[in-house]
Amino acid sequence: MPLRAVFFDVGDTLVQHWKPQLEIRALTVDALRREFGERDWYGKFVDAEIAPDHRHESEEALRQETNRWYADWFRNSQIGIDDIEIDHFRVATTLPLDLVGALVPGTPEALRWCKDHGLIVGLITNTLSRGDDEVRIDWERFGLADTVDHVVSSHSAGWQKPHEAIFRRALELAGVPASEAVMVGDRMVQDVWGAKRLGMRAIWRRPLAGAPQEPVDVEPDAAIDDLTELPAVLERWM
Repeated sequence: MPLRAVFFDVGDTLVQHWKPQLEIRALTVDALRREFGERDWYGKFVDAEIAPDHRHESEEALRQETNRWYADWFRNSQIGIDDIEIDHFRVATTLPLDLVGALVPGTPEALRWCKDHGLIVGLITNTLSRGDDEVRIDWERFGLADTVDHVVSSHSAGWQKPHEAIFRRALELAGVPASEAVMVGDRMVQDVWGAKRLGMRAIWRRPLAGAPQEPVDVEPDAAIDDLTELPAVLERWM
């Protein structure tokens, strides 16, 4: 089948070179302070392990409910936030990606090549606080909003990759069947296995740091080390 849509993972596929955790922590606390004034629990919140461990066999373990997780944390910590709406708080914790990371070399060129060749471009990204609206703002700040047609974040979808619901949402927005779409990402489970079990093609962008990968029972349709290699792969399917 001809290729009509390309979906990209974001973290470590299109954006990398993350700032140190201590610097990200300080930026997050500063952002909360600007939004809500001085509170003595900001550091405790930022240091907390709030998201559940999704490395489980069950599909239900991939469900995402960030606002409920945050509300549970405040209740369990016995911290009252009656004057703060929880979704407002979620957005305030979302640091723009250009403040904490940098575009992978070749990202603008790869996205623009896809658009120039008539492909629908979507982002499918696992996030904690970052919803679809915040992801769109990230790409506006990068100056690449015109290269992205659709955004599907796990926060807004309510499911983490590799759950099929997040991929089906992207296919629905693009208006294409799985056989006419390809996923590009650096994670063998979340990106490659998650896409291929729905009938999509998958391109594995090998992690630069050689990050360990969980074993899967599928192979990517192609593998690249650099985004400059992407057009040659896509051309074969167009």
